[in-house]
Amino acid sequence: MMRLKPVKKPKSVFLKIAYFVSKRAFGKILSALSVIYARSTPLFFLSLKMYRTDRKLSLDNATRLLIRNYISHANNCPFCSDAIEYMSQKDKNFEFEKVKALMNFRQNPAFSDKEKALLSYLEEVNFSKTASDECFNTLMKHYNEVEIVEITWVCASENYVNYMAKPLGLPSDHLSALSSTAAIGV
Repeated sequence: MMRLKPVKKPKSVFLKIAYFVSKRAFGKILSALSVIYARSTPLFFLSLKMYRTDRKLSLDNATRLLIRNYISHANNCPFCSDAIEYMSQKDKNFEFEKVKALMNFRQNPAFSDKEKALLSYLEEVNFSKTASDECFNTLMKHYNEVEIVEITWVCASENYVNYMAKPLGLPSDHLSALSSTAAIGV
């Protein structure tokens, strides 16, 4: 349940433009925009900066999406999980069928050893805020130091977004349903 009512008419000209773009792109004004960013324009600019930073990382988009999918599902954030699933469905290089198996990645042969090392690291970091030496050393077998720093940043930034959306009760915007119906031609 949303804890704050959406702002129907933002005061900022910039946010009015963002509302227009959201409505045009998704057929609706996204919950984060109308609940969080309509109340704090500086947070909107921070979000844009984070998005731009994410795109400049050396990690490929499929890996970033895997991280964000795992963290948003692990944190049980409906708004974030749906938004990330939507982005994942639109990415031709992302194996979307893996999203449903994320929480059982260890037993699933669809995940490579590299992906299992990544997801094990994310699990430890997300739930204990650290990683064991064994887990970290396994991760280092598959990723270089720059990638490990970037993996950790993507994990932390997704947690940030989840920690904004979930306590405020942002619901799913049902974007992944829009993407899947578009994919099948409905």
